[in-house]
Amino acid sequence: MGASDLRVTVDGVKLRCVLDPPLVLGHAWGRPLALGLTRVFETWLPRSFWRVLDASELISLDTEAAPWLHPLALSDWTALRDGTDAGSWPMRWVGDNLHESQLRSSADDSLLERFERHAEALEPPAPAPEGAAWACGFDPVGSSHDALALSAALDGALILCQAADAQTAPGPVKALARLGHFPHELPADESRSLMAAERQFVREAVAAAGLAALLQSLGHLCVVHALTLPPAREAANDAGHNPWRRSQSWWYRL
Repeated sequence: MGASDLRVTVDGVKLRCVLDPPLVLGHAWGRPLALGLTRVFETWLPRSFWRVLDASELISLDTEAAPWLHPLALSDWTALRDGTDAGSWPMRWVGDNLHESQLRSSADDSLLERFERHAEALEPPAPAPEGAAWACGFDPVGSSHDALALSAALDGALILCQAADAQTAPGPVKALARLGHFPHELPADESRSLMAAERQFVREAVAAAGLAALLQSLGHLCVVHALTLPPAREAANDAGHNPWRRSQSWWYRL
């Protein structure tokens, strides 16, 4: 058998992709978009996604309280949650505990602990009001905290999100700015850096997944990375150590 007669296919490791809740809950095509992305990415849902979905019956979509939530997206996700066994979902996620998480074998046992440590170190958004006013206190920028914590826990996994327009930064970048962290923005004409190479790879991946038209119609798609560096030896066992003190972050527009 010659070399030309032998074809070997090796499955490459997929990029880990954290989905920002407003991206998949704020559009009618949120669920098909997320499922389509699983063809080319190892997709992750942050904890805040499930908290919104679990409280969706309390959210009044007839007011300006939650303008970024789409009723069809909420009903689509609710139907998928209620009609599909968690083990059959093609996505992974972190919940309030290990039992409510879907980590699969690709994640090590310490992922949930790392996520909790990063999430707790982020300044939480203002507490939401009680009762019917709950939705008025929901903050889509604050919901990005869990996406940032998950990105950092996954060693800087990319967060796929959306900006309001060409001049506005996306929610995760705004959330970092609230904490005094200002991610480096990759210029649109940058072509030599590793982030520029990744941007081209992500573009080609979503096109290969058949999502180019859908994402083009949404517009203003962005990618954010949050990376925290290992603590110094003396701080490694310090329960009060803030992992965000030694962090780096980047973002770019697709």
